Formats: sequence, structure tokens, C-alpha cells
Amino acid sequence: MNRNIQQESKTLEEAARPLVEYIRKYHTPMTTAIVTGVGVEILSTDIQVSFDDDWD
Repeated sequence: MNRNIQQESKTLEEAARPLVEYIRKYHTPMTTAIVTGVGVEILSTDIQVSFDDDWD
């Protein structure tokens, strides 16, 4: 892996850690956070139905 990508990955991990901890503390594993340059949106799944992985 490119050294710049490795460093950027490490920086992103450090920046995202508080958001991941927040989601783990206050939401469910089905929660998604969308982060943009202007804000953060939290999406929570109220109902989930799993289907087989086989699409054939």
C-alpha cells in the first residue's frame, strides 16, 4: 500500500473513532452515518428482513 494512502487511512481512522464510539453507544449495529463536507446524517433501520444470498 502506498505510504500516503497508509497515512491518510490512519488519519481517517483517528478522526472517525469518536463517531464510531457515538454510534455504538447510542444506536444499533444497523445505523449508518453519512458524513459530508457540510454535516453528518444518521440513518437508522427500524425493520430489516434478510434474504438468501442466492439471487438465482
